Amino acid sequence: MTTARSRGLGAEIRKLRKAAGLRLEELAEQCDWSRATFGRIESGAKVPTETEIAIILGTLGITGRERTRLLELAQDAHQPHWWEVAGHPGLPAQLVALLEFERSATKITDVALGAVPGLLQVADYTRAIIGAGVQDEKDVESRVALRLGRQTVLTRKDPVVFHALIDESILHRMVGGPEVMAEQLRHIERMAQRPHITVQVVPYSLGAYVGLNGSQLIMEFQRQRTIVHLEHRRAGVFLDDPADTFPFTKSVDRLAKAALGPADSLDLISTCATAMENHDHAD
Repeated sequence: MTTARSRGLGAEIRKLRKAAGLRLEELAEQCDWSRATFGRIESGAKVPTETEIAIILGTLGITGRERTRLLELAQDAHQPHWWEVAGHPGLPAQLVALLEFERSATKITDVALGAVPGLLQVADYTRAIIGAGVQDEKDVESRVALRLGRQTVLTRKDPVVFHALIDESILHRMVGGPEVMAEQLRHIERMAQRPHITVQVVPYSLGAYVGLNGSQLIMEFQRQRTIVHLEHRRAGVFLDDPADTFPFTKSVDRLAKAALGPADSLDLISTCATAMENHDHAD
């Protein structure tokens, strides 16, 4: 059974293969396997055994802690219910999997409580958000570049369908100052004009709603089951069992009906952008 874990492991293997400059058939040949078998491993349709993953890592020259981490991930990849990845210094270990899931999704729904959805952020807004928790300037710029790189799923030839549900508080939080915030809100306006992007604001007037328990990213796929990503500061969780993901998809449907419609949402975003621009000029 293809799971979030097996798909994440496959994405990691694909990244290592590409970093080594090898085509899929070349690495398959070096491991003495068929191209089809290796393709199933990279897609997550086949979970390699401990021996098979050891062969792959040995062929690619992966050693030390990285080898240990991937061996442990392979051991756990048969578990269907959830995948939790603890953070570590540097980039989160789950980022490779998240990038792959976003790339292959047909629809992404982002319920955002604290910040503008990452796929809609402008560089200076991202820089302010990341810079609030990271001191190393090079690390900040690396993460900014990665986040902006993720946004190609919205602008490529066959873009993913994207639905953003943004808590109204985000529109008023002056991240990076009024100039940056005005630029960010205008960017959301522009992106929302694209036919595959829907932006709705969850207004203060709605009061308490089910999404208030935390931000969530729901990724739907053509042939594989839905994945819900819950992110925290130093850890994240991928849910893929239908019993676990159904409450999230159901609550999002209800939230979309209760939130402001797309047109009213853009009117509110525009009003907030104008307020930020006037605030900047007043200064």
